[in-house]
Amino acid sequence: MGLAASQARLLSLTARMHDIEYKAQKLQAQKLQMANQSQKVYEEYEDALNKTKIQYKTIGADGSAAFKDATIKNLVTATGEAKSDYIMHNIATNQMYCTWDQISKFNTAFGGAGTDEEKAKAFAKAMGYEASTSYQALYKEMAECVANHGGDATAAFIAVDVKSTENNPLKGADYKPTQGEEQNFNSSDYLTNMVNEGFIVLHKLTGDNITSAADEVNVATDASLQEVADEVDLKKAEAKYEADMRKINAKDKKYDVDIAALEQERNAIKTEMETLKTVAKDNVERTFKLFS
Repeated sequence: MGLAASQARLLSLTARMHDIEYKAQKLQAQKLQMANQSQKVYEEYEDALNKTKIQYKTIGADGSAAFKDATIKNLVTATGEAKSDYIMHNIATNQMYCTWDQISKFNTAFGGAGTDEEKAKAFAKAMGYEASTSYQALYKEMAECVANHGGDATAAFIAVDVKSTENNPLKGADYKPTQGEEQNFNSSDYLTNMVNEGFIVLHKLTGDNITSAADEVNVATDASLQEVADEVDLKKAEAKYEADMRKINAKDKKYDVDIAALEQERNAIKTEMETLKTVAKDNVERTFKLFS
């Protein structure tokens, strides 16, 4: 090969070498992007692993216990265990979720004659036990909630048993929840998230006419409640994680193959360039010897 031809070939190989190096850098960047994507997929899966839901205990006709997903509506309306009901205080909106019966008993006591202590006892009596300090304390919390809403009980309380207020306007149609509120009432995720974030406080009403407690409870202190992993969402997350990782691994493997092929071509070009440089050097030396 002549000197001119060797030089032209060398320039062509140099350009190809630069092109290979650019492609290799691009593939390495894509591999890094795959690593970041893999981390994001794992974080989503980890979130699903940590996701839980609150459940409440029910007692069947045969006396057997079972747990069901808890929502605001099924806790406030009835849990199924010894007719235990709950009142919930939403700290974020300063509203209390109750049944209409609970609201009605409060309104009667609140609007009655007497001191605050006498009204609290009247409410406790209506709830089942006049001497219950827990019911009296609950009355005071409900009264404070009303006061924080400027004395407007319709703003302070939300009746969860929607149908009773819809079917009987005389009972107070103003207590009818909005569509968004009703969706939240029936969402296990909403209740779990709000409780875990500390925005909802639960008061349990035993209604047994013995202790007649209306104490503040949580998942750790109430044997009727438990927090468990969300198995349904976890299985979906596992399937999505495995599918996403298969795609990522397939792309990553292809990038490795492409990078290996570029490296092989780069080595071949490097060898040829070294050969051309040697040939060019030899040609120059022979030419100088010829004219020396």
